[in-house]
Amino acid sequence: MDKDLDIFDFEDYRAYLNAWLKRKKESKTFNLTRLSEVAQIHPTFLSHVLSGAKHLSLEQAALISDQLEHTKLEQDFFFVLIHLDRAGNQKLRNYWLEKKAQFKTEKLKLSKRLDKHRVLTQEERALFYSSWIYVAVWVSTSIEDRQTLSQVAERFQITRNRADEILKFLVEIGLCKVKEGHYSMTENHIHIPNDSPFVVKHHVNWRMKGIQKMDNRKEYELFFTSPMSIAKKDFHAIREKIARMIKEIINTAKASAAEEVVCLNVDFFEQTE
Repeated sequence: MDKDLDIFDFEDYRAYLNAWLKRKKESKTFNLTRLSEVAQIHPTFLSHVLSGAKHLSLEQAALISDQLEHTKLEQDFFFVLIHLDRAGNQKLRNYWLEKKAQFKTEKLKLSKRLDKHRVLTQEERALFYSSWIYVAVWVSTSIEDRQTLSQVAERFQITRNRADEILKFLVEIGLCKVKEGHYSMTENHIHIPNDSPFVVKHHVNWRMKGIQKMDNRKEYELFFTSPMSIAKKDFHAIREKIARMIKEIINTAKASAAEEVVCLNVDFFEQTE
């Protein structure tokens, strides 16, 4: 999906598709004719759909959704907008309105925007989130596709025994693998949900590292704190921009060559106490 165009901002799928096509036309990367070919319909029919004279079928919507590279949640929301438009009575429309609201709620959960992740047991989480070092060592094993015990110990200034203990744990829970003394990440990823009892510990671990780093920060590093007063509607608008930014950063990080271990801390909250 277009990185700056969020389907969840739209109440009507036609407005969404028109906005998408407008952007593509401006960049000369796509047009209505090509989209009609994707949907396997005549350009005139698609033009009638976008003007409100015709309906888009679910089969056609599925083909368009693939072209727009929707996530599963975005695709579900797209289909709900189609159903809403085609609803023949108010009872059915209310049903799809409720579904739309549910998907918007799901969309707010950042975990739904991330790829498949491994679910740790309570005992594994307790140890993994007990200190920042477990996450840091895990992330470091993606550098040069693999790291040795000595490299890990030297990078984080810990003893070889401590590095060995951490690496063995990461292998045991399936986040790392070892071959001929070299440790590397597996394809498993993890995400700690907001309702987890360990989420506070995880955030505190890394925010404390950020505070410590400020005493010896480099010129190119960024630290930002900005209390402000704003309208409630703007709070939600800013939150959504941050959520999109996080998604883009994650995608950039996935495609980036692993060279350094870094940390991004983002806080945005209402101060009521």
